Amino acid sequence: MPPNAAAALTKVSLVGQNKTAVVVGGTLGIGAAVARLLAKLGCKRIIISGRDEKRGTAMLETMKKLAPADSRLEVAFVRGDLSDTKGMRAAASALRAAAGAAGIDYLIMTQNGVPKGFIVPNANGHDTGFAIQALSRVALSYLIMKQGGLAPNAVLMSIANQGSSLDDLSVDDLSLKVRAAAGESQTALFMNQSKRDSTVLDSFIEEFNTRYPAYRHFHLWPGLVNTENFTYDELPGYIKYAMWLGMKLIGTTPDQYAALPVYILTSPDAQETLGPGMYFDYKLNPGKLGKWPSDVKNRKALWPVLMEIIGEEGSEQAVSGGEKKERRRHAESVAM
Repeated sequence: MPPNAAAALTKVSLVGQNKTAVVVGGTLGIGAAVARLLAKLGCKRIIISGRDEKRGTAMLETMKKLAPADSRLEVAFVRGDLSDTKGMRAAASALRAAAGAAGIDYLIMTQNGVPKGFIVPNANGHDTGFAIQALSRVALSYLIMKQGGLAPNAVLMSIANQGSSLDDLSVDDLSLKVRAAAGESQTALFMNQSKRDSTVLDSFIEEFNTRYPAYRHFHLWPGLVNTENFTYDELPGYIKYAMWLGMKLIGTTPDQYAALPVYILTSPDAQETLGPGMYFDYKLNPGKLGKWPSDVKNRKALWPVLMEIIGEEGSEQAVSGGEKKERRRHAESVAM
């Protein structure tokens, strides 16, 4: 049975633990709710990141009011645009600098790039929604880690669609331009974009946990959360009506949901209660990898592609000519 996260948190205090949390997407929705709850629990330092400086400044004041007096909360806002590689790299460096020498204990990523059922290219030629939803989580996790910005035993957390699989995903068509050019309908492309985001994130997180076992990277599916900026207007076809009904029936508020990720981050009994898994649904039931991310060959083929996209061509994961040939062979085998 899933734990009662909210009840468990009534016994948790972070006062005196000197924890530093970074919440990406922390000015609205789930991210803001997570930041507020961490402040209430006495987290020592909370850095939030977003695009709107006015909302960011307001959130800093809100957190100060919520924090216990003896926590001596320190807060900061880092403005960032995660829609392209340049912005991702700048945000990673700025967040690492803001955290200082102590490093980041909790890196929570809640930024939202909602699929649209069509492709909006960013400065790098990738779909903008995909860049924000998936690629920015890859970039921030990897770059902050490589720059030495994580504290020992740091916990990373991506709150996004988890467990879906686009079984015929090609690592050479991550933005799904081939599907769009073939005339795939907006509704079908919307569904495949959502599956693609989950596939790429699950694959990256599984590989990250394998390569860097000093840290733990969780992937949580929040389900339907009625955030301040959520809108049905851009959803295609019947999906907007299904989403509206689902929100009415099982939707939650950001503050209701925030207890779940914060429980994983802060409760002493969380790991014993939940087990060693890194994937959970909106009730903290264990999740699992879909078909594509479960295949280690797929993950190995994807990793250098992601490194190349986020500008790490010169790293130890650089894409060699042999790797590029292997990617082509992999793409051809998936398409068959």
